[in-house]
Amino acid sequence: MHRLVAVDSLRFTKVLQEAGPWLLGIFSAGVWRCLSAQGGRAPRLSECAGRTLPVLLLVAAVWVDRFFIGATPTDSATLFRWALTSLLLVGSHWVLPRWLGAVFFPVRHHHRTVLVGSASQVKELRGALENCSALGFQPVAWLSEDGGVPFDTGVPFFGDAALLERVVGEERVSHVVLADSPTDARLKQRLGQCEKLGVRLVVAQNLEARHPGRFRWETQGFWCFGAAYSEPLQNPFNRFLKRALDLVVCVPAIMFALLPVAVMTWAFQRKQSPGPLFYRQWRHGRANAAFQVWKFRTMHRSHQTAEKQATQEDPRIYPFGAWLRRHSLDELPQFLNVLTGEMSAVGPRPHFVEHTGQFAQQERYHIRSFVKPGVTGLAQVNGCRGEIRHALDMERRVQWDIRYLESWSLTLDCWLILRTFAVVLNPPKTAY
Repeated sequence: MHRLVAVDSLRFTKVLQEAGPWLLGIFSAGVWRCLSAQGGRAPRLSECAGRTLPVLLLVAAVWVDRFFIGATPTDSATLFRWALTSLLLVGSHWVLPRWLGAVFFPVRHHHRTVLVGSASQVKELRGALENCSALGFQPVAWLSEDGGVPFDTGVPFFGDAALLERVVGEERVSHVVLADSPTDARLKQRLGQCEKLGVRLVVAQNLEARHPGRFRWETQGFWCFGAAYSEPLQNPFNRFLKRALDLVVCVPAIMFALLPVAVMTWAFQRKQSPGPLFYRQWRHGRANAAFQVWKFRTMHRSHQTAEKQATQEDPRIYPFGAWLRRHSLDELPQFLNVLTGEMSAVGPRPHFVEHTGQFAQQERYHIRSFVKPGVTGLAQVNGCRGEIRHALDMERRVQWDIRYLESWSLTLDCWLILRTFAVVLNPPKTAY
């Protein structure tokens, strides 16, 4: 018994040694986030828990190791310490930003600042500065650049920007912030004034206001890049995670679902509609590249046409084929496309090549092709299935697909896979 306890203690000591860098790294990351230029914004509790996820997984691994691999439950105190450590890490990531912000950026170190710009720009800028308290700007006055009628911006109004030098002297200002992008001549003029007065000049640009839409801005060196869409799958690591999930899902699906259903389908086809087991269709995938999807044949061999969508009580569909279509089991062979990398388990559903020209009349339709098509998708679990009868049907599908593209996460994919099981068991009326 003593020997077993000793071996178990050594095992736990080894796990603890391996976990040390994780603990130190996560704690250091929290401190660095607080001290770096994150604007002093206190992160949400969900963000804190997300950054502490490796520790939580390690706690779960230790729990399994201690309780399910021959260990005795007398070491519950050790597990309690691990759980407490993880909770302290989550709490520290939540509290540290506020505490460090108060320590390193106290009010006495704030910079008295004049904001120069239109009333609407100044109001937005004041809100942004409040969310970036670590920058240390304390707006004490604003001056109008366009001579517009002032309204309440939350900052005292001192008149036209021509009074800049007088206001800087009277209000003991150390920083001047120009809202939005001034012309070269105006910027040169303001820079000369600030250098003469011995105050710092900062230019704050609201690129989203100047270029309304879905742009996401990043800076690299002296350049600012704007992407029209926020695409998490542009991150190589996210693509790796998605591909790993595809393999984890498609291999068991092929072994334990596709093969049994294939045998059952073959048997019914022999009686109801003799012919090939599978049917292949050309569809458009990522970057609008054409590829062939695998499907169980659900129509009589002499009526299998791609130009016409299936309709309710379609005479071309044999009885067991209708059951397959209603429960989406005719799509199971597409896990072969997932295995080869042409499709993903989750993504926008691919449409017939023959229908692309018709559907492309819908605004932003081709944005769907930014990612791999999927066996299931966000649109499908939200009821967008079956025949497309009106332009509104296609519009809804495109909206769901773009939402998926912009909000992808591994958790979302897992949730949609689970939702798909529910839809297969209880299909909507539009599934036929």
